[in-house]
Amino acid sequence: MAVPDLTELDGNEIFDNWDQLMGQSVPEKTSDSDLENLMEGLESDEKGQDYWVDLFQNENFGGMDLMSAHYHPYTLNEQEFHHQMKHLKRAFLKELVNVYVNDLRSADLSEESIFYLSKGYLPTNWTIHLKFPLLYGGKMALDNLVLIQCYPFHELIHSYINKQMISAAGLGHPKMIYVPVPLGKVYIPNGEMTGSGGKKKSDRSATAGLTSANLQQIAIKTGGR
Repeated sequence: MAVPDLTELDGNEIFDNWDQLMGQSVPEKTSDSDLENLMEGLESDEKGQDYWVDLFQNENFGGMDLMSAHYHPYTLNEQEFHHQMKHLKRAFLKELVNVYVNDLRSADLSEESIFYLSKGYLPTNWTIHLKFPLLYGGKMALDNLVLIQCYPFHELIHSYINKQMISAAGLGHPKMIYVPVPLGKVYIPNGEMTGSGGKKKSDRSATAGLTSANLQQIAIKTGGR
């Protein structure tokens, strides 16, 4: 069997980088369109919930809920994080192949790609994403992970968050941000999760990836479309 175009699991490039995970998701190399988006975020800093809901509804966020998440200090350093996340990522891929294989197929992943997922490889243009950033109540846990296509959906999520991370003083940590949260363990845009292999009902909830301290802070849920 020939090895398809895959990315090794151990490569940091296949996962959210440290800044993205901590909620500082402004890219190091900023394109003209990204700069325009960032400035739009700055200008809309005081527009409030209605602005972010409208923006969410006008983007391609089918199959996601829009949730509010409040700033929550996170003490794990980057080295400790990568050590823990390496094992968590492998456990997550094992769970996907053993329990959520029908969802993988519904996301149009081939049997060959699913086989290599079981060996710790990701197909090109797929990544593992933390639904909630660590500094905004996200847990280091399997229920805060989702397998998602890098382009356009993963980029779209972080572009949306980027717009909220700009303030008059520069980059910072807003007390509260709105986060597009994919439902389930495998993101299927505008699709239905199959519930394969005893999928828990909680897997369908956008709140699954939040720490208990942040559950009461959820302001809105627009529902997957």
